[in-house]
Amino acid sequence: MAKDSPHKIILDRKKALGGRMVILGHHYQADEVIRYADFIGDSLELARKVSEIKQAQIIVFCGVLFMAQTAVILAPDKHVYIPDKHAGCPLADAAAIDDVLRAWEVIGELGRVIPITYVNSSAEIKAFCGRNGGAVCTSGNALKVLKWAFAQGERVFFLPDQNLGRNTARTLGLPDQEMAIWDPLNPPLPKALENARVILWHGWCPVHAPVMTVRGVEEARRHHENVKVIVHPEADPETVMASDAFGSTAQIIDYVKAQPLGTRVAIGTEINMVRRLSESYHAIVNIVPLVESACADMAKITPEKLACCLMELTEDYRVRVPENVIADARLALERMLRI
Repeated sequence: MAKDSPHKIILDRKKALGGRMVILGHHYQADEVIRYADFIGDSLELARKVSEIKQAQIIVFCGVLFMAQTAVILAPDKHVYIPDKHAGCPLADAAAIDDVLRAWEVIGELGRVIPITYVNSSAEIKAFCGRNGGAVCTSGNALKVLKWAFAQGERVFFLPDQNLGRNTARTLGLPDQEMAIWDPLNPPLPKALENARVILWHGWCPVHAPVMTVRGVEEARRHHENVKVIVHPEADPETVMASDAFGSTAQIIDYVKAQPLGTRVAIGTEINMVRRLSESYHAIVNIVPLVESACADMAKITPEKLACCLMELTEDYRVRVPENVIADARLALERMLRI
């Protein structure tokens, strides 16, 4: 008897589990995986969706590990699975909790400092922010969260993405002279932090930086007449300034939808999303990638691994977070969702 294909296994398991299971898919997933998702979104949209799930007891996350951990934190009564636990995030890994705690010993003495972590971070970092009066942010609500943070304290400790932090702080009107970088391998002296209102962790996303550059924006303008350029705020600040706009995944989609018929748009973000947007809106907008940049960790989720996960639903695929970490991390996430 022929072995069932991953496609058949996935459809059969979805039918068998019915409303007891929800499959969530991030925009950066490949088409062959995203086709099976019950709900597709960016980090903020998926976090909100998780917090609203009532009936389903099983959540299968087609994304990367920190996203599945976030689902556990927001819905600790659910069973959360990921098809590959090795689908990590170099940006999240850039902020190890021990290094952050050592930094906080210095930064926490500077007055009322509010820690803000990008959602692309470990559960432990979210918990650190929660128990120290801080919050989580996404690229879609970073500006709102940063404004909230400054209403709570004098300074912000922003981690782990220095580019998102700087681009957001610049949007608020803060000059670079009021920002400082904390490099755990070469920590600044306390005196260098005296004038800093935003202290940025030394981390970045390899999908968006440094592969997306000012030169890339200039080349797009040379090759495509009257092109509009929009990039993700994880791109470095100079590239953001050279572009026409910047925004989160959801904001990039809204930007494309708002363009007049026939507009050409160069998009600087993960290539799976750019290609999907191009296919969806090709009759209205001509979309080209600023650069073909793929997330290697997102690519670890495949139909074959999804099929195995759905067949087994064992500890090999289940994502767990310690209860004490859940409690503090949930504080930070709930603050974000209230802002």
